[in-house]
Amino acid sequence: MKAVKVKDTLYKKAKRMSKAYGVKVEDLIPQALKQGLSVIDELAVLELYRDKKITLQKAAEMLSIDIWEMIEKIKKADLHIDYSAEELAEDLR
Repeated sequence: MKAVKVKDTLYKKAKRMSKAYGVKVEDLIPQALKQGLSVIDELAVLELYRDKKITLQKAAEMLSIDIWEMIEKIKKADLHIDYSAEELAEDLR
């Protein structure tokens, strides 16, 4: 296990939330960090896809989801789904 320093204001907010949800602050902080990192990861993958640096299939692989879930994430992000014949051939390899 690694220790991480957080600002007092952030810790106090986590403590208030932990009380509101009825969980220990020691359990809340790692869960919040995990969820936050997942959001950041998803945003980064969507940006790579938007900039045409990765294919739809690669984006799905990077998030460990199937292609249909990736399509839904792209739609929710209001991005254009750009899927060429070349990408299909590449994804089928």
